Amino acid sequence: MPPGAAPAQDRRPQWPARLEAYLGVLRPLKEKSALREVQERELLLSFISVNSGGISEYPLLETQQQSIVNLLCRRTDHPADSLLRRLAGNFPVLLNRLDKETASGDETATAQTTAQLRNTEALLLKSVQGMVYAMGLTTDNFEELIMRHFGAPGLAQFGEILKTHEFDQGFWNEFVERFIAQHVAEGYDQLTSAGKFHLSKDGQQIIVRFLFDDVLATLHDSPGHIDQTRVQKAFATASAVTPERIAVRKVVQACLLKGLGFLPGDLLLEHLESAAFIVCMDPVAGSLVKAMQARAGGKTPAAAPEAGDAQAEDKHALPFLMEQAVALALGAVRVLSQSREHFLAALATLRSDELEAVRSLAQGLSIESLELTLFYLLESAFVGLLRDKAREEGGKVLVKTAAQRRCPLPAVEALATRGLSRIRKNQLFTADSARADMLLFKTRTPQQLASLMQVLQLEEPLQATIRALWDNAPFRRDFLVVIDLAQVARTTQNVKAKLAELLTKFGALHAPTQPVPGAQE
Repeated sequence: MPPGAAPAQDRRPQWPARLEAYLGVLRPLKEKSALREVQERELLLSFISVNSGGISEYPLLETQQQSIVNLLCRRTDHPADSLLRRLAGNFPVLLNRLDKETASGDETATAQTTAQLRNTEALLLKSVQGMVYAMGLTTDNFEELIMRHFGAPGLAQFGEILKTHEFDQGFWNEFVERFIAQHVAEGYDQLTSAGKFHLSKDGQQIIVRFLFDDVLATLHDSPGHIDQTRVQKAFATASAVTPERIAVRKVVQACLLKGLGFLPGDLLLEHLESAAFIVCMDPVAGSLVKAMQARAGGKTPAAAPEAGDAQAEDKHALPFLMEQAVALALGAVRVLSQSREHFLAALATLRSDELEAVRSLAQGLSIESLELTLFYLLESAFVGLLRDKAREEGGKVLVKTAAQRRCPLPAVEALATRGLSRIRKNQLFTADSARADMLLFKTRTPQQLASLMQVLQLEEPLQATIRALWDNAPFRRDFLVVIDLAQVARTTQNVKAKLAELLTKFGALHAPTQPVPGAQE
């Protein structure tokens, strides 16, 4: 097994027992003259039941098992379904043919059909394996992310969703409701009741400022940690930036570009990298690379594997290994693309530009990608909550967001040994009033930063280090409710009463220690 492959112990029954199980389902259906679609579905259900022991990390939860069954058995217009449907349709046809040939005693035809049937079985198995890897990696990563930001109570909630919902639209609707909408609403109530906002006056504007740091602080009592699962570890190895793993991924991606060429271009480009990572989690990736190397070296193709051979996969001919990689990738693409569309559909309250931002952020399979997506959704939901409150006020109230790059204080202080004097530091950075362990970049754009560093005559190595800090810097994000006193005065005679009403609407009068600037005007 190559490095990075998830454990794949084959606990399936031997081929004769599997064949007998398939025939035990097919023959009664034929006697009843069951429709072809019925035969296909019943055989696929039998296929999953018989072969689950040979699927690495096959889910234990009944809801997830049913999700796999539905993905394999339901006919949809998804582009990936064309090949999966062909495999699923060929299986009962070949099985029926084999049954007839066996009964007639035609050994040559029986041997040929048996080989075709076992190949189809292997490809179906790989497609299910791709579904399982993609689903497992998605749910495992979300579990880790939720434990990190919502703690044990959040993890328990997520576990309940997994137990009670199949991996479909209902699952993502419930996820968004519980972990985005509910938590933002509860967080807003906590912030306003505890006076966690900043009230100020700027000319004819009253500003209520909420900090995203404070929103995140309402998610849990304390952060938590859970160990990575086998699927996550396999993905980490498969996606490692080492010469060996990069070489494997290049071979796999080249294979998938050719084998998945029938998919629409945008769908292929959107999921090619993720599908390649998932294929690299499976032993077939290592076997494919070996076969490609053998062909490049002019070696003859390996003989067909013997049944029960522990190294059987390495002995498959190159074309069939490529077919297996494509089948596995198709299963993964089927899950990943459907999950993404269901996830986006669950975000129906977002504006079109926000949905596109989520689609862009949610491209990768890594925890970091999911974390960026989670933060963006929490930000959008909080802004949406404020906008809903301001909607009836027209031009009197405007909701804005402000973002500024921040950098850990120790990282900046470490630059003193590289020539960043106190004067230079004070020109580039300012204190972050929200976080004592952070500094804010004074500049807003890369161009401004480059210009300022030139003015300060920073040495090139120091400039490169500061640019790296800038590129990797997280953002401090503030949410601003801006009340325009001039607009208020145009629409009401009692400015003081209207201002009090607006501040009450946004929870800013619930903190007795906070003054109300401009209320006397």
